[in-house]
Amino acid sequence: MPSPRPSRSVHLLAAAAATELPQAEHVQLRCALAAQSTIHMAEGALAVLGSVPFEDARRVLARLARTLGLDVYTVAEHVLTLAQAGPVPQTVIDEMHRVLARYRT
Repeated sequence: MPSPRPSRSVHLLAAAAATELPQAEHVQLRCALAAQSTIHMAEGALAVLGSVPFEDARRVLARLARTLGLDVYTVAEHVLTLAQAGPVPQTVIDEMHRVLARYRT
């Protein structure tokens, strides 16, 4: 499987390293990169632990976010917390079970 293309955040962070950006913009780019990284890790967790095809993982995160009324980053954090057997709100767990049921054989 080919590796995913670097996100726009990665390119912007590289540009920030090569030029002098105001500190606030540099911090903002770092936060965006960290958020993208969290989302990508959650996609991988869904693929490995939830039996979701990797190409569907982003859509599953987005569906969960819409249903739960949360942003995708927050849902990704919940997925990663749950993957590490950490505490997650029961509503998130219930919705994840419901959405992931279609991928189980």
